[in-house]
Amino acid sequence: MDSVEQAAMLLLSMGEQGAAKVLAHLDRSDVQRLSHRMARLSNISQEQAGSVLSNFFDAYRSQSGIARASRGYLQRTLDIALGDRVAKGLIDNIYGDEIQTLVRRLEWVDAKLLAHEITHEHSQLQAVLLGLLPAENASLVLQHLPSHCHDEVLLRIAALGELDRDVVEELRQLVERCVAIAMEKSHTQVAGVKQVADILNRYEGDREQLMSVLRLHDHSLATQVEDNMFDYIILGRQKDETLQKLLAEVEQETLSLSLKGVDTKLRKSILSALPKRMASGIETQMEALGPVALSRADQARTEVMEKAKSMMEAKEIELQLFDEPVVE
Repeated sequence: MDSVEQAAMLLLSMGEQGAAKVLAHLDRSDVQRLSHRMARLSNISQEQAGSVLSNFFDAYRSQSGIARASRGYLQRTLDIALGDRVAKGLIDNIYGDEIQTLVRRLEWVDAKLLAHEITHEHSQLQAVLLGLLPAENASLVLQHLPSHCHDEVLLRIAALGELDRDVVEELRQLVERCVAIAMEKSHTQVAGVKQVADILNRYEGDREQLMSVLRLHDHSLATQVEDNMFDYIILGRQKDETLQKLLAEVEQETLSLSLKGVDTKLRKSILSALPKRMASGIETQMEALGPVALSRADQARTEVMEKAKSMMEAKEIELQLFDEPVVE
């Protein structure tokens, strides 16, 4: 077992409460690594478990020595010796600013939700919060804040120094509120109909048979699934004539963008249906575009499928959602 597996086994052996207390002191990347490994850990023999626990306690005994003073103990002792303000500065130097640990909890909060909660806060408090978050999280939150306040928030972050105690207390209250709201709204949603449509679009067997079973159980639900099956992937099972009519109505740049990043087989299937000169022009344009943002390619694919759906509804083309059965 590697060190991560051993740590995962130790956490599992502690039970929920003990493991939660340990995970609370780790950074996000470590929590993610350990959580993934804990979820996949299996077939651990009693001998392996005993060996890991034995190694852990051997290491603990060799390194523990005299137990270190707790933060609370030091705070109380130094308050008496040095006074509250001096002690606070010294404690922060020893243990790191306590507010950073508090803000770390926001790494798990959705950036859009977090931005919504701090939109109406003073720009200085916004700056302090974003200044303490990891840059990746802070950038995502900033994107969801009103664009007119970006400059001011960034300038205030750049000018940040030592935090006043009043600001720290305000920030503490803000963090607690954001975490509480995130916990209330945190739930997993599964877009069931869309998921079924995506599964069927990628299913290698008899899709029509599966749809027939769905119709028997719930005709309305089957109709919703069919509506959601207008995925770019279905272009690979259209007749050449259908593709030619559809793609003639799509701007060449949009078509070139839509083909970026798609499966090689699907791309060849679409291009082979087009006149050679047109297909060659699209391939040239795709190369000229170079790497493009995934969002741009997805948007182009959406535009192509919206055009396909509107042409089908106008009876200009007939789209196949399922492969046609063949006979010898």
